[in-house]
Amino acid sequence: MSSRRFSDSSIELSSFERVYDEDLSSSAEICLYDHPALEAIKRTHTPRYRVYMTRLEPRLQFYADPDLQQQVGASPDVAECMITDTTDGLSSEGLLYDASEAGHVMCLGVGRFPHNLLRPFVGQSIDAYYEDPDRFDPNCVCGQISRDHGLVFLDPDGRIKYRDFGTRKLGRRDGSKNGTWINGDSRVNACVVDWKEGDYLGIGGRVVVERDGVMRKEHVFKLRYERL
Repeated sequence: MSSRRFSDSSIELSSFERVYDEDLSSSAEICLYDHPALEAIKRTHTPRYRVYMTRLEPRLQFYADPDLQQQVGASPDVAECMITDTTDGLSSEGLLYDASEAGHVMCLGVGRFPHNLLRPFVGQSIDAYYEDPDRFDPNCVCGQISRDHGLVFLDPDGRIKYRDFGTRKLGRRDGSKNGTWINGDSRVNACVVDWKEGDYLGIGGRVVVERDGVMRKEHVFKLRYERL
């Protein structure tokens, strides 16, 4: 299993309206991966947005070995960290370019299926996690994220949007598992929304953390973006 199967994904403009189709069973039905038309775009254009996934981690972690494999303790306070696979150095992030001149809109799949570029995991290695998820995630925090959870994409006018997707279950689609939450408060379920600058999207399970002296539940995994 490869930590990352593809370097980019896109939708042909002629198929773009299908992203709103409620009967779509998987992002893989409309997404093209590593399409040759995007190579020139990436060589000659500046990306419009960087989208990345973060994970709450203890601010301090203590290990018994120099290879940092045997964790023996952690601090109670947490920090929001970029997710990086230590085996290959790849982070859970992706770039969105304006590919309209090539007849495409770029997109980034979110979820546990391997075709998604923003793929969550727990631990230091994405391969190790997906080989034995119960070992690394006994409370199923990551497991509460759907296999095809959502899709980040640029519309033909260059605006960044998000579709809550979810894996089809028993022939029906009811949105992603536990939905997607704008800033942890407003639920997005089985629809497309404008992703406003400064907002984050919370996905998967929540844990209780202390913020400014107040205890509150917060998503372990978050999606954020920055304009480039």
